[in-house]
Amino acid sequence: MLLKVSLIIAILAGIGTLVVSHLQVSEAVAILKQTLQDTTADLERTRLAEAAAKKDAKASKDEAEKTARELAETQANLETATTQWKAQETRANDNEAKLNRATSQLNDAQRDLGAWSALGIPVELVRNRLGDLVRVTQARDALQEENKEMLQKINKIQAELAKYTQDKDVPPPLPAGLKGTVVAVNPQWEFVVLDIGGNQGVLERGEMLVSRDGKLVAKVRITSVEASRSIANVLPEWKQTDVQTGDIVIVTN
Repeated sequence: MLLKVSLIIAILAGIGTLVVSHLQVSEAVAILKQTLQDTTADLERTRLAEAAAKKDAKASKDEAEKTARELAETQANLETATTQWKAQETRANDNEAKLNRATSQLNDAQRDLGAWSALGIPVELVRNRLGDLVRVTQARDALQEENKEMLQKINKIQAELAKYTQDKDVPPPLPAGLKGTVVAVNPQWEFVVLDIGGNQGVLERGEMLVSRDGKLVAKVRITSVEASRSIANVLPEWKQTDVQTGDIVIVTN
């Protein structure tokens, strides 16, 4: 009898132990499930945050690349516009020179006609003389143009020769007494346009001083030469103040 009671007590104790263990395991499982849910939620939030960060980074990169392209296009447009403006200004100056020359020739012809009429010379003879005058004038203009072209070729050859015979750091000599005026200024790119060019003996890499009211303003180096125009860069180490339209340029040698 005592043995049965002891056995029953042992069985009940085992059952109690199993119940307690089951309760503890269930509680641990619940905690693990909650932890898993929290971890899964955190992982999802992290994944979403990472995706958003990647999207923002791509958008920032695309915007930076777009800005770089727009900047390059703007710079190219500026250079094209500057070149077109120089060409148009050159054509306008050439047309103005031709108009002045034609007006002068017309005035000369009218004066000659008046003089011939005052002397009582026949109109036909006056017409012939005027025709001769026109032909001589045309021949003279053609010779002047040829001389200008020849001078430009000579200056170009001298500039090319100087690249090989002189130190690149030594500017080629410009004609003594050469003087010009600043007709345009680009402060952003630090270059100026001068009203003198190959016809006056300007050479690439030549250097000139810029003055205003007898005071030194800056020093420029010629970078491009045309017949009656040239472009020069402002040398930063010589710059005293901003170059302005109307400033005078003179040779340094």
